[in-house]
Amino acid sequence: MNPLTRLPAAGLCLLLLAGCSAESPESENSAALEDQEFGRLSGKVDGTVEGLLPVVYAYNTGKSMAYTVFVVDGEYRAVKMLPGSYEVTIRPAIDQLEGFDSQTVSIDIGAGDDVEVDFSLTGVGPMVDYAGGVPYPHGEILPYDEVYPPGPGRDALERTCHGCHSIQFIPWNYPRAYSGGRAPKNREAWAVSVDRMHKGPAFGRLGKATLFDPEYLPPEDRDVLVDYLAEHFPADRPPVLVQLTEEPELDLEALRKAMFIEYIYYESDEYEVWPWSHQVDFDLDGNVWLAYTACCIVRFDPRTGEQTAFEGHGGGHGIAVDQTDGTVWYSGDVVRHLDPRTGKVDHWVSEDWALGSNTQIFDSKGNLWLSLLGAGALGKWDRATDSIVYWEVPVLRSRPYGIIVDHKDKVWFADYHNGGVTRFDPETEEFRHYPLVEDDAATAIRRLGVDSRGMIWAGTWGSRGFAEGLLYRVDPDTGEVFSRHMGLRYPAAYNAEADSEDNIWVSNDNYLTKYDQVADEFTHYPIPVRSDTLKTTITRDDGIWFFYRNAGKYAGYGGNITVLYPDMDNIPTLGAYHSETSAGYQLSGYEGPPSPPVLGEERPVPVGALNAGDYIEFALDNGLIDEAQAELMRASQPDAEVADERIERAD
Repeated sequence: MNPLTRLPAAGLCLLLLAGCSAESPESENSAALEDQEFGRLSGKVDGTVEGLLPVVYAYNTGKSMAYTVFVVDGEYRAVKMLPGSYEVTIRPAIDQLEGFDSQTVSIDIGAGDDVEVDFSLTGVGPMVDYAGGVPYPHGEILPYDEVYPPGPGRDALERTCHGCHSIQFIPWNYPRAYSGGRAPKNREAWAVSVDRMHKGPAFGRLGKATLFDPEYLPPEDRDVLVDYLAEHFPADRPPVLVQLTEEPELDLEALRKAMFIEYIYYESDEYEVWPWSHQVDFDLDGNVWLAYTACCIVRFDPRTGEQTAFEGHGGGHGIAVDQTDGTVWYSGDVVRHLDPRTGKVDHWVSEDWALGSNTQIFDSKGNLWLSLLGAGALGKWDRATDSIVYWEVPVLRSRPYGIIVDHKDKVWFADYHNGGVTRFDPETEEFRHYPLVEDDAATAIRRLGVDSRGMIWAGTWGSRGFAEGLLYRVDPDTGEVFSRHMGLRYPAAYNAEADSEDNIWVSNDNYLTKYDQVADEFTHYPIPVRSDTLKTTITRDDGIWFFYRNAGKYAGYGGNITVLYPDMDNIPTLGAYHSETSAGYQLSGYEGPPSPPVLGEERPVPVGALNAGDYIEFALDNGLIDEAQAELMRASQPDAEVADERIERAD
């Protein structure tokens, strides 16, 4: 081994030990031949103080990927780094009240190299920051009570608006793509917005409930809320932001072992799109697939950083890889089906715009289930008949969002606007709703998960004051609900998913959070950049894959996927594979034929739910429609002969 020599340069020093093995704590765990293909980075940091959390962010400029690790006790290290040229930056972690001056150095890392970069911090001291997972370029930062002055108007706002809109959305009084901002409004415009949320049917769809329960905004409070919005958020008020005032308690020993790796795809110049990806899926070869809004479907090989983009095939929220044939289903139209080998895409389309699928997942019979948020419905692509049918969900404000299939092939989805989840039994075609949130305020639940015992987990994304931060567990048999406060302020919990040891991973604004069911403890991992984190997808080796949606959308990240390795010394492979026992991968139980070939055609999805008649009666019973409207809905359904044929095919 070459002797260890420190070379100071502008507050940092650099040492390259080419082609040799460093005597460091990770060396005993890095003996596999595979590790000879990678490099390692480590260093010491002077000037750290209690309460300060630096991170080291190493960006591989040739592969558009990066590694992030935490500085604990003045030291850091990263492993399994692909060779290349790097820009290494030390900067404060997200959501911190103590900061310092960022520093960057350029280095090269080769296969088998150990590189050391030391830093000396400058400018250490308190800093003022804002809360939430949306990056903002400017704006005055004020305490919550100054942004939202207390009183009856704020009480009404917190009961209603914060069920779906984050704390920064309303005060950021400047046009910006949702949910980063809004158009300025005078009192008349505020009144229109408030009435749209609690009077008419959601999305203008006949037979559906309002966006939030009108009981949360009694008639006498309607003008109170409108006046409050008009007074404190008038059209000419400059944008303001709610101040971050507290940090969560962090487990430094957990952070010492953790490492993030991110992979980024920058679309070609011909696309003017916002990254709006929401989840990933894995194929049998260990690749990771991304649906990148209007641009493309992208495949990443996490072992090499190689990217393959299927241009012109943009999607939306969801993506599901059919591991029987390697084809990819994703959001767009009702749903889209891509064959990567031919580049052909089947567009499943309907004359009803609301039938677009939000998310998708396979069951053990090889069928694909679709959450149809806009329609308030549940869809199914039947593999045997190669057709799509759907059911109206007879649950007020259900609006299916995230969807899973449990170990018994029951279909579950988050109800989004009613504070609960719903189960559908494909054999009996019965729906059962499970309320989770006990509060007389609007809430939003985005995604859900299931553990090895069949317990269902979810968190509140929107809630009263957007501040609850609750994780819920429901027993499908008894309906018993268990909940825990996560210890995060304004978390916007998006997803809850179990790893191989039944730890529940929650994706929040600026954090991934692990809940240990046995110890009844939460561990928070600040993510590398300010963003929401959206759906996690967990590998058989407990790599936690997720997104920087808002960093992609507002900070120029492009389409990105990121994985957290909670223990960087225990990464059997960088390939991403589903566990065959995971409820997120029920397709492992399927032994039938592959899907029919992708033809590159438009495939029609007929209008008319299989339970249309029953749903009309449900809507009547719940005061959602009157008799005249019921007749209109009945007249829009397919005739009896066509309906019977569709039901027979579905069965």
